[in-house]
Amino acid sequence: MGELYRSLARYYDVIYRARLERISQEIDFVEKIFRNDARREVRRVLDTACGTGAPTLELVRRGYEVVGLDINEEMLTVAREKAQREELSVEFMLGDAAALDFQEEFDAVTMFFSSILYLDEDRINELFNSVIKALRPGGVFVADWSNLLFYSDRGPDIREEREGNEIVVTTTWKEFENASQRLHLKHLVQIIHPDGEVRAFFTHENLNVYTAREMRLLAEKHFDEVRIYGDFQRELPANVWRLWLVGIKGQAP
Repeated sequence: MGELYRSLARYYDVIYRARLERISQEIDFVEKIFRNDARREVRRVLDTACGTGAPTLELVRRGYEVVGLDINEEMLTVAREKAQREELSVEFMLGDAAALDFQEEFDAVTMFFSSILYLDEDRINELFNSVIKALRPGGVFVADWSNLLFYSDRGPDIREEREGNEIVVTTTWKEFENASQRLHLKHLVQIIHPDGEVRAFFTHENLNVYTAREMRLLAEKHFDEVRIYGDFQRELPANVWRLWLVGIKGQAP
């Protein structure tokens, strides 16, 4: 997993360009959650597993005070450079989302891009404990993840993107283990220079597969109220590709 977030950090936004183009739509939906599900006004946000900062910076553009946190310094370096280019005021911190050292400092905590799927059940419980401590009373935790029950073996997916004078070709394979509910996500990233030189990187990520029901059961141990939404609807239709966890911290007694 490290190769994608370290050696390829500067190409991350290119590899996931199609995904990043949906950021504005996703933050539109998250703002609806802030307005309708949080029990307090959301002004200060902690964006965990923030990576190169795409959601983080979009929240800042919309007027929120945001702290971005990630476990990979290389990704944070890219995020800081992007913020500096736009002259956006945001703090980026190196740290583990499951071991936060905050005490009721945030109105909302977010985790985007299916990052929660990198955690097994024990780590998710640690994450939720950590988030509860970081949230102010009435605050809200929002995380999205892909509904991998929609997974189908369609063979490799190949995407080509141009970045400056380079061409980046990403070939992706997905291998699903039904019994263990694990997804192996493999990427071959080829960076082609104008002179024909090719640099190639192979990455292999292991993701856990959680249903909406499983995620709800885990979250209900920690949050005062839990809601699961589908795609960009504040309800859970029968068939959805993207799921949203909303965990609400109780008010102070």
